[in-house]
Amino acid sequence: MSDLDALLAGIVADPHDQLRWLIVADWLDDHEQCDRAELLRLHRELIRTCCEPDQHPERAAWQARIVELIDQGVKPVVPQHTLMLPGGVPLVGNFIPPGSFLMGSNDGEVNERPVHQVTLTKGFFLGIYPVTQAQWQAVMRIDSSYFKGDQLPSEMVSWDDTRAFCTQLTKEPELIVRLPTEAEWEYACRAGTTTHFHFGDVPTVQRMNYSGKGKWNGSKSAKAPEQPSAVGTFAANPWGLFDCHGNVGEWCSDLYAEGYYAHSPAIDPESIVSGQLFRVSRGGSWCRYPERCRSSRRSWNDSDIHFSHYGFRVVFTLS
Repeated sequence: MSDLDALLAGIVADPHDQLRWLIVADWLDDHEQCDRAELLRLHRELIRTCCEPDQHPERAAWQARIVELIDQGVKPVVPQHTLMLPGGVPLVGNFIPPGSFLMGSNDGEVNERPVHQVTLTKGFFLGIYPVTQAQWQAVMRIDSSYFKGDQLPSEMVSWDDTRAFCTQLTKEPELIVRLPTEAEWEYACRAGTTTHFHFGDVPTVQRMNYSGKGKWNGSKSAKAPEQPSAVGTFAANPWGLFDCHGNVGEWCSDLYAEGYYAHSPAIDPESIVSGQLFRVSRGGSWCRYPERCRSSRRSWNDSDIHFSHYGFRVVFTLS
């Protein structure tokens, strides 16, 4: 294990110790990785101030610089763990530490209101990509997707199917694999930002795969693939997660309830409202207009439907 790996492992072991992140940034400076150190420090500031954005107008400049660094190829510094699936197929997860954020949007649909502060008390590893067809086939031994390609996201998978995938992997000792909660998904997607997308407020087909026919918030209509893209085609967010906006909608564990935000718990929320039939999905997709791909946008559908714009990514925890 390298010195950097050891420092990152310390963050996973004690994720509430904020000083550990700054120690990592200092280590990067000492080892001539100044761009990565700058990216890490700016991201920590973005996270630190995300629940009071109006009090920190400098956040816009921090976010712009983060986007610039990632566009230049600077890789975010995040603890990482790789699950080895059957046949030697890797599934990489980045560690998302515990923290607080503002969930929802006052500019969005009624079911995204009110904006409310949420605290997640436990860290978790989250797949850096939606589950790919290669990963799906390694575990489930079937090819269910409409659009074919090992590095395309797995689609035509229902919420029930995704649970079966997670159950198969959770048979491994000391490993729990599951769908993210709606709050975990939005927290990870935002990565400390309060804009409509982790890269800003204006969608473009250069940053995500959505229906280019749609225009929203200053965007222009443009040519788009009109099918899923290979995972990782677009730049990552500051936690090193790809394809949070567009490509395929991502199932979450929650049951959908329209007025849920008015009374949802402030700590580790997960909607399990009795009598509800629909499951939540997040992130929009390749065939949705850009406003449906926002960080706060909530979608829902029956747990047994199969569409070519539904996929998923997984959370895993190691005991």
